[in-house]
Amino acid sequence: MKSLTSHLTLASLFVLSMSSLHAESRAWSNREGKTIQAELVSYDSETKKVTLKLSNGTNATLALDALSDSDQSWLAERQSKLVEATAAIQVNSGKTVSYQSDGPEAVPYHVYYPTSYNPDAPPAMIIMFSAGGSGKGILGSVKDACETLGWVGVGCDVFKNNSDEAVLDKKWHEVLPHIEKTVPHDGDLLYLGGMSGGALRAYDYSESCARPWKGVLAFGGWLGGKESLNCAPKMAVAIVNGDADKNANSCVQRDTRVLERERCEVKTFSFKGGHVIAPPAVVLEAMQWLKTSTLAGNRISAGKRSPTPLDPDLMKVR
Repeated sequence: MKSLTSHLTLASLFVLSMSSLHAESRAWSNREGKTIQAELVSYDSETKKVTLKLSNGTNATLALDALSDSDQSWLAERQSKLVEATAAIQVNSGKTVSYQSDGPEAVPYHVYYPTSYNPDAPPAMIIMFSAGGSGKGILGSVKDACETLGWVGVGCDVFKNNSDEAVLDKKWHEVLPHIEKTVPHDGDLLYLGGMSGGALRAYDYSESCARPWKGVLAFGGWLGGKESLNCAPKMAVAIVNGDADKNANSCVQRDTRVLERERCEVKTFSFKGGHVIAPPAVVLEAMQWLKTSTLAGNRISAGKRSPTPLDPDLMKVR
């Protein structure tokens, strides 16, 4: 094992353009027959470089021809699947596509791909929740803005108010990695959002899952009495309330203080109306602000972050 690791680190670091390949631990062998257990991080088909994550957590990059014939064949097959799946997703530009997580929770969700969508230059992604558990409905509220900004929009079903949160936590921890593996996106441009209880859920999930969340879009939402929010630092928060939404507006001042203590950038957007989603023009204004207010400083170190590479098999539309 030591000799193979040494052999790997002698090669120039190789970054796989297919960071979208499924990160599963498997045995890798070199030409001398030395074997280690490692996860695939990336494979660059142009430079013929492969990067593996070793069992000690470090990455090693090596030339493709340093690997055994069987490993090279495995990589070629995975790359072929990815190219095929990426081409299939590109066809969905401008469309809403429905998926379902493949674990025991089988969580349905819906994805809007903007017409400008290019898997080779993945855009930002916002994941939305509604109080009533309609993923497609809440996705519709941001679809036009996603189209204008070139973002991918995701709406998750089943996450609704007055549900057993322990059950929903299992669903969230299953569906989030599935979304990440299925939908090509910029992993450093992730946003959460929702309406009413869905906004509260977005706040909750910003602190319960280690991701570099860049912002929260909160329609008629609140922090639910939280005195702190252990979210990514410097996160942008757009609070979007109707001027007649007394309950939500009564929480704005207090929630803003809490969020600013967490070094969040907060801005309130108001419109004529009650406890409803804002008109499209206001939604776009708020999301544009989120985009321009996104700060590079709220990245999470590799040790605390748990990103999930894309899986070409899951990317296929079901």
